[in-house]
Amino acid sequence: MKNWFSIRILCLLILGFSCSIKLNAQENEYNYFQPRRSFIGGNLGIQFGTLTILDVSPFLGYKLTNNLSIGAGFTYQFYKDSRAEPTYSSNIYGGRIFSSYIFIPEVFAYAEYEVLNIKIPIGYEEYARKNVSSVLVGAGYRQMIGPNLYSDIMILWNLTESPDSPYSNPIYRIGLVIGL
Repeated sequence: MKNWFSIRILCLLILGFSCSIKLNAQENEYNYFQPRRSFIGGNLGIQFGTLTILDVSPFLGYKLTNNLSIGAGFTYQFYKDSRAEPTYSSNIYGGRIFSSYIFIPEVFAYAEYEVLNIKIPIGYEEYARKNVSSVLVGAGYRQMIGPNLYSDIMILWNLTESPDSPYSNPIYRIGLVIGL
């Protein structure tokens, strides 16, 4: 049941983004789907049920060329698994660097290296903190909302998937980006 709820939320968000209306009616010769040289943004993830995840991930980026961007960000996640006995919960935090390359105005490739500090079980009700690194790759779709505001929907794959990773493949992200 919880998987159907998450799938329904994801479908509604995708439908909402794909039906959004462009606020700027004129497109000029400048690449409309690019922010200015620097940009800020973030991803927000929410999942409720026996597995609860709250994710806040702001970032700052810079356009090296019209198609190639790089950036860095911070990630905070609250993770709670009620399936475990006793119930397991953790605050997960860390940083990431990323790069994206735009192939056509709406479609881009994405790569990210992330290191998260995670509380892992080492015995019954005993835990230790551990740094877990992940290499995430995938593709995304960009939808303009305004002249310097757009939303991204990404599907990523964790190439270094481990038992300690908070991610399970595939990873879906939805975020907003503002050109500065």
